[in-house]
Order: sequence, then structure tokens, then C-alpha cells
Amino acid sequence: MLSHLDSDQNTVESAKRFLQKYTPGKWNIEYTKKNPLEPQPSDAEISCSCQSKPIGQLAREVGLFSEEVEPYGRSRAKIRLDALKRMEKQPDGKYVVVTGITSTPLGEGKCTTTLGLAQALGAHLNINTFACVQEPSPGSFFGARGIAVGGGYSQIIPLEEFAFGMISQVYILQALFDLLVPLKKGQRSVSPAQLNRLKKLGIEKSDPLTRTEIRRFVQLDIDPDTATDSGSLENEIMAILSLSSSEEEMQQRLAKIVVATNKSGDPVTTEDLVCVFTGPLAMLLKDALKPVLMQTVEGTPVFLHTSPLADIAQGSPSILADKLALKMVGSGGFVVTESGHGADIGLEKFFNIKCRYSGLRPDVVVIVATVHSLKMHGGAPPVRIYRHLFIMHSLEPTAHQGCCHLKRQVENAQAFGLPVIVAVNKFSGDTEAELELVCGQARQAGAFDAVQCTNWSEGGAGALALAEAVQRAAKLPGQFSFLYDTQIPAADKLRTVAQKMYGAKDIELSPKSKEKLAIYTKQGFGNLPVCIAKTHLSLSNDPMLKGVPTNFMLPITDIKANVGAGFLCCLTESVSFILLYL
Repeated sequence: MLSHLDSDQNTVESAKRFLQKYTPGKWNIEYTKKNPLEPQPSDAEISCSCQSKPIGQLAREVGLFSEEVEPYGRSRAKIRLDALKRMEKQPDGKYVVVTGITSTPLGEGKCTTTLGLAQALGAHLNINTFACVQEPSPGSFFGARGIAVGGGYSQIIPLEEFAFGMISQVYILQALFDLLVPLKKGQRSVSPAQLNRLKKLGIEKSDPLTRTEIRRFVQLDIDPDTATDSGSLENEIMAILSLSSSEEEMQQRLAKIVVATNKSGDPVTTEDLVCVFTGPLAMLLKDALKPVLMQTVEGTPVFLHTSPLADIAQGSPSILADKLALKMVGSGGFVVTESGHGADIGLEKFFNIKCRYSGLRPDVVVIVATVHSLKMHGGAPPVRIYRHLFIMHSLEPTAHQGCCHLKRQVENAQAFGLPVIVAVNKFSGDTEAELELVCGQARQAGAFDAVQCTNWSEGGAGALALAEAVQRAAKLPGQFSFLYDTQIPAADKLRTVAQKMYGAKDIELSPKSKEKLAIYTKQGFGNLPVCIAKTHLSLSNDPMLKGVPTNFMLPITDIKANVGAGFLCCLTESVSFILLYL
């Protein structure tokens, strides 16, 4: 009897100790703080040296139920949308979006800063924090920037599992092919009509087909003079996945994809076509709608979800990933998400397209800048590449001159009414004078604060100053506003973006784009937001013009109605649909 009383007393004492430490909504999560090595190992070596937590453990730590988690291996899982429904009445956390200045071709380190900031808030300040990033596209995944998502001690691990979780355009092409030519008992069920189509395309087999052959088979043979779809279907489907908040919305968006115009001038949608059934297609993409849960080097949670292009689409992680993360962190937590390219392109689309459809309103904008990019905008040529970085002539005056570009991008972000923080991504070749110059110029431009970041080499510890600045800025009252009203004419929306974001004198519509605008307005699509596809290497449409170009016209050469995704894609002469869809 005495031992039974002792046991009860121990249980009570244990419960008291738990309650003393427990904060409602606070995660009970284990973090792993790394001791950076010198010289710094490669991204792959860092990833291999880190022991990731079992994904089931991480899911429990951040408040997910086992039935809401679909593990794919030891370190990755898809999260069922039932979790969002369960948490729909919970308050959201603070919402931070990371963007950048117009960068060199190798980038500014936005994703690395996104993950470093999340690690600083989570692993170092013990605040519920989620990062939301895009899945790597084939171009970035195997390109000059390296194979990691993030980099150094601010990356997602394990590196080798990324490829298995990507909702790539190859996946979407394969889903379309599986819908049209289903597998039956391990064999493709190819109809005589489909065999004839393959022969017309010069393809003398039915299975297996290469990616290029699948693309040619799936694409609809529509006369380009009457077609409103001048690109590939998979790109709009990726944008739809990213902008949908539920399975029902995804199916509705898929049904609205416009593929042509009939002889009466009415749009022909996928719902109208016998060969493409949006219901079965939605079923095939149902699994792709679930965000992928992984972790950083320091054990903080990350959602990877979708990879819409930042040129012809909005270029940011999915709405579902952001919404679910905001519920999971709770009112005292933070969600750090990213937008593609610079503030003039990616951030503008993040606000005017993504936020319109999500209903979410960010609290803070972080702009990532580097000394070497600002030197480029000030006129200094790159002399060589070393460890994926441009090495610039050590000329402080060019950094000062390049700060005019930083000022312009700060103003672009401020146009939406939010506090702006500049994160100066520090590299080994930067001098302290240059770093202090950039931070000082950023504050003079109106930034709430400007701080140096070393999260690539130090992990979350290198982004602590940024995290503390974000905390302070998030307490300010928000006055968010869109750049334009969608009800104004499409040409006026284009003009607003071109003048206020790029600094253009005006837009110049080609005869073809004028004709397309007239058709889309007649069809009822004139009230959609606009998505301008232009080079990300300059504020203008000329990639060679650096700094802050002025007095230039922005030529709009073609327009495509991505009605399913919900925007008008407007092409400039600096970008080719043919190149974008390869």
C-alpha cells in the first residue's frame, strides 16, 4: 500500500515538473547545435556528418498526430491535409518573407538565409519556427549553385533524399501520361488512336517513352494562331499546386486551364476536352498536394513544397505549406518563407498573386544582399569564380555606387506597407568597412534595420542578430496593401508594376499582346493579376543593365492566360516561352 502511495506521489511530482516547464502551444523539441569546422567542409560533407532525427519524432515534436504523417524513408514525410483542418481554429504565427536584391547569376543566398533565420529563431531563441522553401528545380538542383537546399551549416538534411520528394515537372508530365495511357497489369493500355498519334510524331514505340517523347505526346496539337496555350501544360499545373488551398480548389483550378479559343472566340478549357478529365487528373495529383516535412542541420522543421518558376509563375513555396506551418507554430511562433529572384520580381508576385489567393498577410520582409552583388551594380566586373562565389575587385567605391540598387529594392518592398530588414550575407572576401557601408546605406534607405549574417559558416548562431531584428519588427502594426486593384484594366496593372517596381518609363504592347488582351478581356479574364516574365538579372528587361536603369520602355511581346493558376503571364522580349518551357 505504501509503495502504491509513493508511486502516486511520484506521478504527481512528475506532472508538476512538466507543468512548470510547459508553455501552452510550446513545442517540446530537441535541437542540434553544430560546432562549425575550419576549413569549412563541402555541403555534402556537412550533410553526411549530421544525424537527422527520425521523421516520426520530428512530427510528434511539432504537434502532428501519427495518422497525419506519411513517412517516406527515415527523414522525410508527406503531411496529410487533415492536419490543417484539425488546426483551422488555431491562431497563426508571425509570417516573414525573404527576398533579395537583383543578384549575380549565382544568387544571393536567400534560401540559406531563410534556413539560417529559422534555425536562429528556433534552435537558439527557442521559439516555435518553421521554414517553408521551394523544392529544388532541376536547373538549381544540378546547377552551378550546388546540390544542397540552402548551404553550409544552414541547409536541409539529408541531402540525398531531396530528389525523391520533388514534385518536378517530370512528375506532372508522367501523371498526365499515366492518365491518358494507364497501366493495366504492368502494361500500357495504348488505344489505336494513340498509336496513330505516336506514329504521326515519328515515335515508333509505345512504352517506355523518354521525357521529351512524353511531352510531345501529352501536348495538344492546336493551331498556334488560335491557341491561348503557347507553352506546356505542366508549368501551369505546378503553379496550380502551389496556389491551391485544398483538393477541391485544385480540382476547380485544373478545370479552368485554357488550352485554346473556339471559332466563336470562347475559351476552350480542360473541362471541355474529352481527352483530359480534370477529376482523374486531380486524383493523380492528390498526393502531390501534401507538403513534405524535413529538417535543417540544427533539427528545426522545414516544409518543402512545389517549385513554380519565378519567371512565368509566382516562384514561391505553396500556400498550403505556409498555412499549415502558421497554424503549427501558434500565435507566438514564426514562419519564414521565401520568394524567387529579387524584390522587383519575386516579392511583387508573392504579394500580388500568392497573397491575394491565400488571404495571408506577412508581418516582415527580409531582403538579402551581398557586397559582391552591390559591387557589380556599381560597375565592378567579376574576375573569377571560387567555391560557387563571384570574387570582385576589392573596390569600396563600387560598393557605395551599387547601394543605389539596394535603396531601390528597399523601396520596392516598402511599397507594400511592411517593415523591411536588410540581411547582408557576409563572405570571406568582404571588408568590415564595406559591410558597415552597406548596412548604413540600407538604414538610410528606410530599412527598419540592417545586419550582417554568417549563417552559411555558423548556422543559426550566425543569424541571431537578424532573428532579433525580425522579432522587433514583427511587433509593429501592419499596414499591408497591394500594389494595384485587379479591377483596373490589365494594361494599367502592367504599367503600375513596370513603373513602380522596375522604374520603367512606360510599357510598350506589341500588336500580338494587344490582340491577346482584347480577347482575354472579352472572355472575362481581364481582372486577373499580372505576372511579368522578364530577366532576373536587371531591374530592366536588359540583363546587361545594372544598378538602377531609368527612362526605358518595357516591351510586352506576348500574353498567356493561365486561368487555372489565376494570372495573366506577360512576356517581355528578354524572355522566351520556348526557353522557359524546356
